[in-house]
Amino acid sequence: MLLCIDMGNTNITLGCYKNDELLFVSRMYTAKQKSSDEYAIELLDIFNLYNVDPKDFTGCIFASVVPQLIDPISMAVKRTTGIEPLLVGEKYNGNLKVKILPVSYLGADLIAGAVAAIAKYPLPCLVADLGTATKILVIDETGEFMGCTIAPGVKISLDALASGTALLPSISFTKPESCVGRNTVECMQSGSVYGTAAMLDGMIERICEELSFKNPSVVATGGYSQGIIPCCKTKITYDENLILDGLKVIYEKAMA
Repeated sequence: MLLCIDMGNTNITLGCYKNDELLFVSRMYTAKQKSSDEYAIELLDIFNLYNVDPKDFTGCIFASVVPQLIDPISMAVKRTTGIEPLLVGEKYNGNLKVKILPVSYLGADLIAGAVAAIAKYPLPCLVADLGTATKILVIDETGEFMGCTIAPGVKISLDALASGTALLPSISFTKPESCVGRNTVECMQSGSVYGTAAMLDGMIERICEELSFKNPSVVATGGYSQGIIPCCKTKITYDENLILDGLKVIYEKAMA
């Protein structure tokens, strides 16, 4: 079995693969202050929850955008499974081709997302990753990573509104009944949901015009995708486990 770990700023996502079957997906809250022992206990609890014997793992790979967690998580994995995990980056990157910068300059999540998109979808392809940050990855028809866009994520924007103003409240991420809000909460929900959707539509259109893309594949992943995609005018495919699938591809290429 293969353990894939996507360490993000908000959540740590675990995926367990047995051959090509994804047995389970689980999430832990990202906490920089936790020790390797604390993470090891959480890992064991998750393995126990899904009736998985940690000794059955034959490999592990992870992507991290939180440098402080690399050592604690690596130690936790080694203590629970006995395996030294691979880290996505300069050495393990699925042989991703990058247009401008060396691949080592890319975030590990960008590498995994791009590798998965190349393996799973017709090219060219745009990948919208809607998590803590809102990112659009751009891959051309040859499978080369052209670059990306990065904007504040939905939650960051909502938190900034609440903390930076005197009267706007903290609200949950929910799609309102209409684009035009009838009260403060609905107005904020509209701005965050429909505003993000309109931004994605506009950015996708601009990217396609700039790079002369004709009918590219457009894929979305990340925690806020399901709430945003239905409000987009662009046809977008939702792929919940894109990053985990990319980690699996990178691991298989490393072991080939």
